[in-house]
Amino acid sequence: MDDQRPIWLLEPCPEWCTREHEEDDHPKDRYHASEATYLPVIGATADTVPATASADAFELVIHIRRQLDDPTDWVTVEPAQTRLPRLTLTRESATRLVRALAEQLDRDG
Repeated sequence: MDDQRPIWLLEPCPEWCTREHEEDDHPKDRYHASEATYLPVIGATADTVPATASADAFELVIHIRRQLDDPTDWVTVEPAQTRLPRLTLTRESATRLVRALAEQLDRDG
């Protein structure tokens, strides 16, 4: 972020914040946000058996946000087109999820 800070922005931006904060931001829009990561995936888009019955290519968006005056970082993973279903976890929970995914993927299969 540049040196022109809105008067309401009293705290420093986290290093990962790339959001342009504006003086006239609505109070609900006063948050820090990372640059989004876009991830092309193939996944089931409905609760079908087998999963391949609803498999399709789509893009996931992954980003971090933190509301002002809140110390909690939230990691969100959501489809780029529909934004739902959305998974939003604390940074600590997202880290545990990454480890659990790695454990699952490391199993013989």
